[in-house]
Amino acid sequence: MFWRLSTTQLWGLAGVGGVITGVTGLMAHHRAQLTFKDQPQIKTSLSVLKFHPGARHLLGKPITDHKIDLSDENSIVRQANKATYKIPVKGPEGHGFYHLEVFVADDKTWRVVKSQLEIRETSKLEKEEYEGKMLMVFNEEKNGDLIEYYTDNVKNSIS
Repeated sequence: MFWRLSTTQLWGLAGVGGVITGVTGLMAHHRAQLTFKDQPQIKTSLSVLKFHPGARHLLGKPITDHKIDLSDENSIVRQANKATYKIPVKGPEGHGFYHLEVFVADDKTWRVVKSQLEIRETSKLEKEEYEGKMLMVFNEEKNGDLIEYYTDNVKNSIS
C-alpha cells in the first residue's frame, strides 16, 4: 500500500504523524504539571506563598506560579527520603523561584518541611539586597504542620 504513494504523500503522512506525536507529548507534559500542582501539599504551599506578606511585597499581587522546567536538573531533585522542587513564580513587581523541600517517609507519604522564595528580580529592592538570598516562607521546625499553618495564617486572612 505505501509503495503506491508518491514521495509527497509519504512526506505528508510523516508530517501528520509528527504533529500527532508532538501534540501528544505536549498534552502529557501539561497533564504531568497539573497533576504535580494538584497534590494537596503543593497546592497548600503555593497558597502559603501567595499570601505571605514578604513575598507579596517583593513580587506584588497577584503571585502566579508557572510550569516547572523539566529540562533543568535542579527543578526536581529526589534523594532517598527527601526531594526538592523549584517552581517559577511571578508577580507584577518581580519574579523568582519557590523552593520546596519535602520529606518522604518510608510509607511513601510526604510532607513539606521548608519553603523559600528566591528572588531573581524585583522593583522593590536593589539587586545587592536580594541577590544570593532566600526569603523563608515556611519552616516546619518553626511553624509546625503545614496544613495547620495554612489554616491559621492563610485561610483566616482570606475570610
